[in-house]
Amino acid sequence: MVDEEIILLDIMSRRNFRRFLKGKGIRKLFGENERRYYKLGEGKKRTLQHIKGENGVDILKNFFPEEWVVREYIPDYGIDLSVELFTPYDTGFITSGEHIFFQVKATESIKQARLDIKNGSESIQKADVIKFVLDTDLLFTVEKMGNAVPVILTVVDIGKEDIYFLCLNDYIEKVLIPADPNYMEKESKTVYIPIENRLNNMGIDIIKWYAKRAKLYAFFNKINEQSRNLKYCSSYELEEKAKNYLNIILRNDVWSACDYFPALKNVKDEIDYYLKNGITKFAEDDIKSMVKVGMNVDEEIWELEDSNSLVSLRKSISLQGIRNIWGQLENLADLFEDVIREYFLPTYMNTIT
Repeated sequence: MVDEEIILLDIMSRRNFRRFLKGKGIRKLFGENERRYYKLGEGKKRTLQHIKGENGVDILKNFFPEEWVVREYIPDYGIDLSVELFTPYDTGFITSGEHIFFQVKATESIKQARLDIKNGSESIQKADVIKFVLDTDLLFTVEKMGNAVPVILTVVDIGKEDIYFLCLNDYIEKVLIPADPNYMEKESKTVYIPIENRLNNMGIDIIKWYAKRAKLYAFFNKINEQSRNLKYCSSYELEEKAKNYLNIILRNDVWSACDYFPALKNVKDEIDYYLKNGITKFAEDDIKSMVKVGMNVDEEIWELEDSNSLVSLRKSISLQGIRNIWGQLENLADLFEDVIREYFLPTYMNTIT
């Protein structure tokens, strides 16, 4: 109990207290010089920033398909939303096994700027970007999470209901660290979002692409394991083992990402051709070229590296074609890290892809 409450109760008689309850008021109970005011304590405040933040979250949630499950973190420690994707199935929907995180920032005034895009130290062009200041605590938290599950920053213009996005995992590694390796020693950093990164224009497909990230990394790991095993596989075992391995990776749910990863589709086409025809398209084209110039591709005069047995040139090229499939698959991981992850970033690589 505060001091003013104690004073009030001490000096009020029972009669005066009854009069007080009847609505006579403090002023009639006491003289002008002895008047006391009963002060109520202040309650919890609801700030405009809280309201704006909730509006931003609502705008983003309304953008998602209604079948997606959105889980909100309260309180949040860098992640506002966890979203689980669902896909149509029969008369309802089934989970895709894909999840993605969002950090939502709401503003009434989008701040635009012109950013100098460089290739090394050379200035290439200017790009229109959205500027937004983030605490480095958030950025460092995302860095520690790694790259397998993306954290998407969304800056929401609550007036126009425009939603701009940036994959923080990719931005930190590809933009922030090269420019400022000790960024975590500062309290905040300004991030730059390409003006084209507007979810309202791109639709939910871009979210589906980022949500495939964990599956893509699992896919790359499986490829590396298979490739190592095939290096120690004899030519006589190669065909059977390769078909088994290819059937396994075809079951990986990554192939719908081909729209944003064209090289993935090229490899998929080669795998499908091999499983249907027993030879890769590249190997078949090589053999046709040799036959066209008069070479005998069926005479068994070619010695395999891992055996003293002789095979035909056709067989040798066919076996090499199988190994080349895994060479192409391994290149996908390199291409993803070096090029694809720079999509939608304010970088030189993004301007040429």
